[in-house]
Amino acid sequence: MKIAVYGATGHVGRFAVDELRGRGIDPVVVGRDAGRLAEVGGVIRVAAADDHTALVEAFTGIDVVISTLPDYTGNGAGVLRAAIAAGAHYVDVAGEQLFVERVFTEYGPLAAAAGVTLATATTEAGIFGDLLAHLGAQRLGGADEIVLSHVALPGGEGSRGSMRTVLRNLDVFTSGGLSWSDGEFRTGSQARRATFLLPGATEPIAVRKFPQPSVVTIPRHTTAGSVEGVLATSIFEIIGTVTEDDLAAAPETPSAPAAYSVVVDVHHAGRTLRGIGSGPDAYRNSAQLAVEVATRLAAGAGTPGALAPAELFEPTEFLDALSAFGMSWTLG
Repeated sequence: MKIAVYGATGHVGRFAVDELRGRGIDPVVVGRDAGRLAEVGGVIRVAAADDHTALVEAFTGIDVVISTLPDYTGNGAGVLRAAIAAGAHYVDVAGEQLFVERVFTEYGPLAAAAGVTLATATTEAGIFGDLLAHLGAQRLGGADEIVLSHVALPGGEGSRGSMRTVLRNLDVFTSGGLSWSDGEFRTGSQARRATFLLPGATEPIAVRKFPQPSVVTIPRHTTAGSVEGVLATSIFEIIGTVTEDDLAAAPETPSAPAAYSVVVDVHHAGRTLRGIGSGPDAYRNSAQLAVEVATRLAAGAGTPGALAPAELFEPTEFLDALSAFGMSWTLG
């Protein structure tokens, strides 16, 4: 199988290249800087994210394109369009909720017509959030409300790419983004629940609505009265102070792994199931997830169009397979 990694010189991109090579797959590395690509090695194709002709040429003959951009809102559409035009399946590690929504509404029909599959938000938050919500609703026999949160564990730190994403999407993050309620997406910053109990805590913390990417994917396969993401209010106080100077000073490669937990509460008929997905490093795990999905697509998984994780894979089987990456999950 032939798999291309766009953004192969970035933090997540290098992890994806390493994972592919560990599986005996020599990836095609694609980006705008030939010199930096040479450091990664292998088959090199140079194309800027906004050069459609060069991108299509780079992706021609490729089975799957893995996009590991740090800013999908600004640069993601070009790589996606080119992958479809080249007839390649597509996987990304996007966390920007509105970009994820565009993948389904704008590019999904184009992919279906081209006979290729799009798998967006293939990150720890996107995968765990989507699959745990689906399983929780199944076990409870329905879902009145689904609440998702992401918890960064002590000791890790963000990358420059993550800070760039925050800065470029600051208005969306602080306004709460999309939530799902009564059969449609809605905007607004007010969360349905003002507090959230973190794993292992005895007292709930104050939270605000946050645009988790799984809010977009879950309603595609799971009927729920409401779906929304939340994040600790204290984190918004930090997000609101991020500047261009902070971006320039941020490390391109974090000095410590970014351990995390993704928490999914499914409420139905007075009962609650909590799903927790955890892993040692959000960046490495996202790259590993992208490669896992890409290799499955190359082997024939999926149908044409844009698909959520629970539409692509049997949730329990896929979640169990993640133990190979040091990732674990519970639901109870």
